[in-house]
Amino acid sequence: MSEGVYGEQATGRVTHGLLRLSTAMRSQAWEWAEGAGLTPTQGEILVLLMQRKGPMRLGEIARETALTAATTSDAVSTLETKGLVEKRRALDDGRALAVRLTSRGRTAAKRAAQWPDFLSKAVGTLREDEQAAFYRTLLKTIYQLEAHDTIPSHRMCLSCSHFQPSKNPKKTPHHCALLDLNMKDTDLRLDCSVHEKADLATQKKNWKIFAL
Repeated sequence: MSEGVYGEQATGRVTHGLLRLSTAMRSQAWEWAEGAGLTPTQGEILVLLMQRKGPMRLGEIARETALTAATTSDAVSTLETKGLVEKRRALDDGRALAVRLTSRGRTAAKRAAQWPDFLSKAVGTLREDEQAAFYRTLLKTIYQLEAHDTIPSHRMCLSCSHFQPSKNPKKTPHHCALLDLNMKDTDLRLDCSVHEKADLATQKKNWKIFAL
């Protein structure tokens, strides 16, 4: 992509840089997936099921991965044929189906979770303070994308009712009231199993403090 397509200001250059990263990620995802006999979408579903540590309904998977219901159903059916997932009746609703990993699926999911290692190595070359600033910036960007319904909501600290943000985390850490845990910026979670979504007013207040 030629220089200047996205503008010469910082916004355009950051956008251009992120698009270059997405190109590398897409290429690496397909390279891994072809070697594993899967598609990137199938690998993503396996990793999601592993992260959630329990059965998920098709609708939940579609929402979390931002896929259509049809694409999700096709991907899950293929994974079921490969013996990597199985469908069972949901415990809370016998009319609904829930998807869970098989033992082979857990093994495949662990392998699928390793494909972004090339990106982890690149980030690992940054200084600790650079990584912290990078992560803080990513959290802000993700939160803004969620606010505009561009990406699915995450079970992240910034939207949790238990999160108590600090105006200056370098001096006074953030705090999780539920776990009674002090946290630096890099400790904040994108997907927390004990997340409880805060009301809109609390989210706005916490965001205002965090975004200072």
